[in-house]
Amino acid sequence: MSSVVRQGGRRRAVLRVVGDERGASTRYRVLAHRPALAAADWCTEVRFTRGRGRIGRGLDLLRDLARLSPVELLFVHRKTYPASLARLLRRTARRLVFDMDDALDLPPPSRPADERTLRRYRQRFEQTVGEFDLVLCGNRELAGRLPHTRFEVLPTPVDTGRFSPARLDPPRGKTLGWVGHSDNLPYLEALSEPLRELARRHAGLRLVVVADRPPRLPGLDVEFRRWSLEAEVRCFDGIQVGLMPLEDTPWARGKCAFKAIQYLALGIPAVASPVGMNGEVVVDGETGWLADGPRAWVDALDRLLADPCRAREMGAAGRRLVERDYSLRAVSRRLIELLDAVSTSPPRSWAHRAACGSAS
Repeated sequence: MSSVVRQGGRRRAVLRVVGDERGASTRYRVLAHRPALAAADWCTEVRFTRGRGRIGRGLDLLRDLARLSPVELLFVHRKTYPASLARLLRRTARRLVFDMDDALDLPPPSRPADERTLRRYRQRFEQTVGEFDLVLCGNRELAGRLPHTRFEVLPTPVDTGRFSPARLDPPRGKTLGWVGHSDNLPYLEALSEPLRELARRHAGLRLVVVADRPPRLPGLDVEFRRWSLEAEVRCFDGIQVGLMPLEDTPWARGKCAFKAIQYLALGIPAVASPVGMNGEVVVDGETGWLADGPRAWVDALDRLLADPCRAREMGAAGRRLVERDYSLRAVSRRLIELLDAVSTSPPRSWAHRAACGSAS
């Protein structure tokens, strides 16, 4: 399956992504940029990857190799290859750009992590990114795991026109909210006791959970909303404070704080664990609170629930932060600058600008 943007494009780029167009990472980090890329004279073709495992990767790569002339740029999102396949990528494009927003050097927490599996993930990751001219990393933690310095940090953006406070119903009573995939529900469920303590302090406290399955949180008033692409903004309706708990693990430190970015874009203050990029997005005392441990979670949420005016001020500050640093307009502009630069640089010559003393 493929789709093509052709409006006046002169330079051709193939965007190779994992999964389909409904995947959150694919939508926000790749597909959302296509209109801006087209306006900048990049003609983009998306090739969705549906196969799994070594055979699936091999078939995808063979299909790319069978195309006619190599394209200007191959943009690979989250897809790693064994060494024998990774070396063939150069035949498909003049320049190679890799994009990552998760700890691809590690197996997901749901998979066994014996030494052999850990070694296989790390080797495949290093073999893949080692072939690329530039690696775009969702945060600094991920950049630090690369075997070279050909990287730039590019956050996951939100369309602040769509994710706007004006599109939401205001909070109804004291309402906390968590939005995400069920794979991450254990982080929320680990807060069950602090949340029950808050329910004892604040009569009528409600927790909105938006996911693909309900959480296991006995003793709490939980409103479960099944996530849907069609209602992905309205699912935040009525939330007064957004939650982003994480466990401090190598996998979690690679996360890109996107849940917090969405909350703040909608003017919802966030309380988050001080893990990885959370500390950059949730500015303690300004756009929300960082909470390390059960008592800190109770105290932070208690303050926001007891002072709705302060919560609204923090939400407004968070909105300004997102508009400045994480809006689709700002991040697309930076992406185009990077693609333009790497496409005119010698192969594998890119070096992280911080190494030269300038900001990335």
